[in-house]
Amino acid sequence: MTPLILADDFSGACDAAARAAANGYSAAALLDPDSPAPAADLLALTTETRHAAPDAARLRIRSLAPLLSGRLLYKKIDSTLRGPWIDEVGELLAVTDYAQAVVCPAFPAQGRTVRDGWLCLNDQPLQQIVCPFTIRDASTEDDLARVAAGLCWSILPVGSAGLARHVFRSGPSAPPAALEAPRTPPWIVLIGSEHPASQAQLRFLQQAASARFLLNPASFPDHPAGIFATGGETAARFLRRAQARGIAGLRELLPGVPAGRLLGGRYDGTVMITKAGGFGSPDAILRALEFFL
Repeated sequence: MTPLILADDFSGACDAAARAAANGYSAAALLDPDSPAPAADLLALTTETRHAAPDAARLRIRSLAPLLSGRLLYKKIDSTLRGPWIDEVGELLAVTDYAQAVVCPAFPAQGRTVRDGWLCLNDQPLQQIVCPFTIRDASTEDDLARVAAGLCWSILPVGSAGLARHVFRSGPSAPPAALEAPRTPPWIVLIGSEHPASQAQLRFLQQAASARFLLNPASFPDHPAGIFATGGETAARFLRRAQARGIAGLRELLPGVPAGRLLGGRYDGTVMITKAGGFGSPDAILRALEFFL
C-alpha cells in the first residue's frame, strides 16, 4: 500500500513529499482523498485543518480512518507548531495501529531546530514543546537521520518536512529529472499569506516590476508558463479554481520550495511551485522562478 504523508495544509503536503522525492520517490500531493490517485511511490494529502478547532481536526482525521488503515504514515506538522497538531496526532493513534508517536519539527535548512525539548528559530528559543508524545532533539541533518533510524513500525513519525526526508530514506525510483517549463512568460505568482516574510517577498517582486510574471492577477491567462503560490490556503484555493486535484512529480527546487505538474483541470500538466508563507528571504520567490525563467 502506498505510504501517505498527512499534512494540515497543501503547501506542507507538497513540501514533505518533495523532500522524500530526492531519495528516489515519485511523489504527488492531493487536495481530496476521494480524487483518483496518480501512479506514485508516495502520496501526500492535506486535511485543511491548520486553522480548525481541535474537535473539528479530530473529526477530520476520524473521517479518513478507512484510508489510513494499514499504511505507512507520516504526520507532517508546521515547523513552528501552528495548528491543532496535538489533537490530530492523538486521533491518529486512536484510529490506526500505531502505539506511540515521536515528535521532531526540526528543519535545519530553514533555521528550525529542537534543543532540550525547545523549538528554536535561528538559534533563538521560540517555545517549549509540550505534548503527551515523545519529543526528540535535532539540530542537524545527521540528528534527523538518527531520529528516523530509531523508529519502528509501531511508532508514528511526526515532524516537519525536515524529518520526512529521513523517514523516507530509500525510494524505489531514481531521483526526479529536471522539471522544465515554457520560457514564454508570464508566470502567475500568487502571494496570499499575510506573514511578514511573504509580504517582504511581495514587495521585492513589485519593485522588480517584470513582465515575466503577473502578481496576484484578478484573472488568469489561458497559457501561463507556470504558477507560483505562497501559502497553503492560497495554493489550495488556486487548485480548486483551476479544477485541479493536486500536483504530481514533486521535487524540491530550494529547501521548502517544491515544484511539480498540475493534475487535471484547466492547467493540466503546467508546472506549479508552492511555498509556505512563513519563511524565506525577500528574493526567495524570484530565486525559485529563476530555475525556469
